[in-house]
Amino acid sequence: MRSPGPLRRGHRALPRVALALPRAALALLLAGCIEVPPPPPKPPLEPKDLKVSEGVGLEVACTPTGVELCFDARDNNCNGVIDEGCGLHTGILQFTIAWEESEADVDLNVYDPTGELARVGEPTASGLMKDRDCPRATGECQEQNVENVFLTEGEPARGRYRVVVRLDKLNDATAPIRVRLSARIGQRSYSMAFDLSPSAATEEKSVEFTL
Repeated sequence: MRSPGPLRRGHRALPRVALALPRAALALLLAGCIEVPPPPPKPPLEPKDLKVSEGVGLEVACTPTGVELCFDARDNNCNGVIDEGCGLHTGILQFTIAWEESEADVDLNVYDPTGELARVGEPTASGLMKDRDCPRATGECQEQNVENVFLTEGEPARGRYRVVVRLDKLNDATAPIRVRLSARIGQRSYSMAFDLSPSAATEEKSVEFTL
């Protein structure tokens, strides 16, 4: 077996470090070409363990009726937003009530998973806030009686929510008071209508659900 002869003049043996560098660069290049799968999409917000007062029917399906109408607490154009463009705040969580009898005082009370009540102008720790309280002696509701609670920002807190609609004062209105409650949860809206009268058994209706 012949031993390797001497290197010819003009040729140098490449050091091992120099040979290793192109291999490392090639490995980095190949690694950069590997597709990293995107994170799985977040599951849609769906209410679970839904509980409503006896005699209250929940409307899930939405039938488009054209343009959005103001102050009726409905998602008229079925885009998931209630009374959009009517001066009300909207959010990924939104609860709205409307009633025609301007004298009647009806309250929308929304409790977050910690039991904290949404208030006018001050968000709860989970971000729920009420943007109006009708009727008002100052006339800001202009006989368009609507109350609205919405999530100010971020993702909604997980847990049990409770929505209570209560007839506070009948005043000069005639009972029963027909009230519509609509809720936006994620990109879907839900709606229901019911009557309230001044008695312990009929003065309030409630909805509970879990996120």
